[in-house]
Amino acid sequence: MAKILISSLGTGSRDQNTRCYKTTDYEIEGKIYKNKTLIADVLCNHIGIDKLFLVGTKDSVWDSVYEEFGGDRQIAVQIDTDKRNKNDTEFLRIVKEQIQNKLGESGSECYIIKYGINEDELWSNFDKYLQIMNDISKDDEVYLDITHSFRSLSLMSFVMSEFCANTRDYNLNIKGVYYGMFEASKKSEDGRTIAPIVNLKMFFELLEWSKAIKNLKYYGNGYELIALINKSKQPEKIKNSYMDFSYALSMSDISAIQKSVRSLSKDIFDFSDPKEHILKIIANDIKDFIDIFRIDKISDLQIELASWYAENKNFAMAYMTLAEVVPSLICEQNGKDPADRDARENAKYTLRKYKGSKNYNSEHKKAAEIYFKVNNIRINIAHKLVEGDQRSNSYPRNSANNILIYIDQIKAMKKIHFKLQERPLR
Repeated sequence: MAKILISSLGTGSRDQNTRCYKTTDYEIEGKIYKNKTLIADVLCNHIGIDKLFLVGTKDSVWDSVYEEFGGDRQIAVQIDTDKRNKNDTEFLRIVKEQIQNKLGESGSECYIIKYGINEDELWSNFDKYLQIMNDISKDDEVYLDITHSFRSLSLMSFVMSEFCANTRDYNLNIKGVYYGMFEASKKSEDGRTIAPIVNLKMFFELLEWSKAIKNLKYYGNGYELIALINKSKQPEKIKNSYMDFSYALSMSDISAIQKSVRSLSKDIFDFSDPKEHILKIIANDIKDFIDIFRIDKISDLQIELASWYAENKNFAMAYMTLAEVVPSLICEQNGKDPADRDARENAKYTLRKYKGSKNYNSEHKKAAEIYFKVNNIRINIAHKLVEGDQRSNSYPRNSANNILIYIDQIKAMKKIHFKLQERPLR
């Protein structure tokens, strides 16, 4: 595991015949680093960075980097001359070696990028950042410094980190996003100028929570949210209750959903740690979503769950759930427990009898035919039947397009009373 800092470098401001950053004292987490020009140097010392990935244009203040990291002044002047008068980037090797000497570790890199004034240059910079991200392993700790250089580079380092987190099979371990607020400098008692360095990691945390909530609400995937809540300082009761709900939802276990929703009482969202600002922000959003499934009647809960799956394009689960609604409804109408296996088999037998009726105008017969259309699609899905063995001739596209129609038709069946008929004894 390595601690890696990704920092961007600008052109500084003109000081006589050279360009550099202004010298000031920087304060981070109560500690002051005096007479510093580069935030990267401060962060390397404060965090104990192993590798520094430094990004800048050819005109950036590479000479100042070399000198700030302990290099000789005369060599720094030569670096400034070379970068202005030569076409090669040999000076980067000298800067990189000096950074590695200061950090006491190998692996640091310096990258020349474009100004990003058009789309081609932006894509070129994208490729450089992608190269950087490919040099970061799963267990590395990543820190971003977005203080210097163009705002587009600061934005790119932020977006690239998010891009890689979403496209690789593991998240980047972003430990900090730092910005040196030179414009917010203040005077100390002895008259020195002190600039604060702030950690903006909360922006990444907000993105993580927003993605996790989206995955739960739209895909039924609560595992990212489980991980975030487990990392928070909440009582085990909150963590366990939410975990039970997430697993029940992902398994579409009706009984478990009802049980877990009942256990998620109102006080489960009164998060106890006043520092957990994000949890307080998203608490009502989670509660509103969970309340969708706060339904006691099983057939109604199954319809709601099927509708939710359909709205979120999980058509397989929508049909699997919807096919159970009518048997549940018949059991409830006749005072039977929908969870009782014999009662459900009798309900299905009742539907078969209605379907076989010769009274073609019967609303019961039409309802039964709709049920069997839905159930045949469910059988195709559940049993992965090959063509020729399939119960339904409905093509996947048609099944997906018709699911909301079937849901409305089955909702309308609540107005019909089905008289339960028991199967004959064998």
